Amino acid sequence: MDSSIQAIGMVWYKEADYPQLLQLFSDAHLLPRTFLQWQDKAEQGRKRYLRAGHIIVKAYINPNTFPAWCSSRGLNIDARARTEFANLEAARVLAEANQHS
Repeated sequence: MDSSIQAIGMVWYKEADYPQLLQLFSDAHLLPRTFLQWQDKAEQGRKRYLRAGHIIVKAYINPNTFPAWCSSRGLNIDARARTEFANLEAARVLAEANQHS
């Protein structure tokens, strides 16, 4: 695999986790109220990135582990933490792919 390949990490949720995640996020008021509304918006963004030629890594946030992940990095449980998590997941996936190529 070409080491110059870059990926975009996108925060992703499982439908069953969405209500619990909204309770955790300090900025939940900024997110769609329902999973289906969020999913529609997220898929539109994912498709836009794909059309532009980007590689997308879905970074699933687990409501049982994400608070501790944030705490260990001194982050609030908000958009900044979600973005950092997604970026690190994209980097991890690319590094793993490069090891296997």
